[in-house]
Amino acid sequence: MSRSRTSNAKKAADPKASPVETKPSRRYMSLFIPCLLGVLVLIAWVSTGKAETRIITSSLSNYSIIQTYPHDPNAFTQGLEYDQICDSASPASCQDVFWESTGLYGQSTVREVDLVSGSVLRQQALPASDFGEGLVKFGSRLFQLTWLSGKTYFYDINNFANSTMQYDPLTDGWGATTDGRYLIVSDGSADISFLRPDTLQKVKSIAVNDNGKAVPMLNELEFINNEIWANIWMTECIAKIDPQSGKVRGWVLFTGLRQQLLAESPAQPLPIDVLNGESSNAELPGNVFM
Repeated sequence: MSRSRTSNAKKAADPKASPVETKPSRRYMSLFIPCLLGVLVLIAWVSTGKAETRIITSSLSNYSIIQTYPHDPNAFTQGLEYDQICDSASPASCQDVFWESTGLYGQSTVREVDLVSGSVLRQQALPASDFGEGLVKFGSRLFQLTWLSGKTYFYDINNFANSTMQYDPLTDGWGATTDGRYLIVSDGSADISFLRPDTLQKVKSIAVNDNGKAVPMLNELEFINNEIWANIWMTECIAKIDPQSGKVRGWVLFTGLRQQLLAESPAQPLPIDVLNGESSNAELPGNVFM
């Protein structure tokens, strides 16, 4: 499942420019992604004034909105992960939550958020000098990347105050997910790195490409059905990536989602600029929170 995010002026064209403090999406959305059967797609687009036709080997999928959930309109959502918290004394009593990372200097947090109400149940602030980025749960800990600082924060899911910081091999942290063995992270380039969760040592990296063409600006990540789903920053596209080869197996197009949110939320405190954050629930295959 995946959730929507808005623009990051942090990743501005001028890397030295101060990040504009805009904001992410107003609400989470549960989306159903129908898979197409075709594996050969003909795409036409206009480039340098000339219409071109290109055959690619990846399939295209669209989306439909199933349900919307309330969300803090002042949260600059960066990383998102769905979880279900159950009482060991009463296994039937479970609560659906999101682990969420928010960004912006001086406003970055790690949070536990109730899915249904959107209420923030707990949160821990990052130092004002750090800009929160992608987040993933691994075991009983949360791993939170930061933008440009090369820092990863580790949190005990039961006590956010019980946290540590470690420098990672990234100079620019963007998205994070896991395949159950490694932390899988992006840095805004066309490369995805696999890190050991205990040491953050880089084990390997893959170069993401569609029919041999590099796919840069890989942003938030999610591991779904043995694929890495990566939203492409400043687009309405999510690439479904082979975790071994880096080849794009298909695309999910969220055309019109941003415009619909803008129309429904004219009083949004911060602009809704781009998709951000994704999360999946293994019990609901074919659905993502966006």
